Amino acid sequence: MRYEVGSVPYLNAKPLVRYFEDLGDESPVKVTYEVPSRLPAMLASGQVQAIMVSSIEALRSPGRRVAAGVSIGTLSDVLSVRVFSKVHPSEIRSVAFDASSMTSNALTRIILKDTYGVDPSGEAMPPDLEAMLVDHDAGVLIGDNGMREEGKGLHILDLGREWLDLTGLPFVWAVWLGDEALTEELADYLALAEREGRNRLEAVIADAPAHTGLPLSLCRKYLTEIMHYPMYERELEGLREFGRLLALHGLIDRAFEPILVGKALKYGT
Repeated sequence: MRYEVGSVPYLNAKPLVRYFEDLGDESPVKVTYEVPSRLPAMLASGQVQAIMVSSIEALRSPGRRVAAGVSIGTLSDVLSVRVFSKVHPSEIRSVAFDASSMTSNALTRIILKDTYGVDPSGEAMPPDLEAMLVDHDAGVLIGDNGMREEGKGLHILDLGREWLDLTGLPFVWAVWLGDEALTEELADYLALAEREGRNRLEAVIADAPAHTGLPLSLCRKYLTEIMHYPMYERELEGLREFGRLLALHGLIDRAFEPILVGKALKYGT
């Protein structure tokens, strides 16, 4: 294998790496799984050449490279990134943030401030909603945990829908990010895997309940109706707007435009 990449272990990333998994030892890319908050250290150490990581990482440092044409995104509802609150969102005073997340926590602050007019205190916690809500008004859950939670009797904010209502734009949750080691060749492999993942989607869906504990019908809906993997101009516009709002709210010092790498730029629409 020529390359190693780090990916989030969630269902939403499976279509982007199934191609490499199916190739086995013949794959040019090895995939290692880790939670989002731990992936940047893997990249910094040189263990991997690219990481599928929260989009905030691509925006807050200059010179970051991103594989063109592919991301984990949504056009509307996301289902897997949600805020569960004991009170109406306009009354939230404290939030337990998912300790494994970055982008979702920052987006929560933007939505609560710009849509609901509140700026709550926050604490990072493990993704256990019952424990989160002991001392906090609301909790943020992401990934498969975010989909599993029913949230009975709670106010629920789907952050994909909230973003669309606020901006009218798609949201880019995660990208393949790297530095000089993210070469055009690797970026092209990652874009190829996204296209090949569409052909393998039924296999991903069939395997999903065993890995996630979620019903097959929900896994199918999530991967065929909710997730959006291409990343071209409209998606990049959403990413830029997220960067602008991150800086405006003081969640990052400054938003930087990532460097797009790969031939996907030439055939993207």
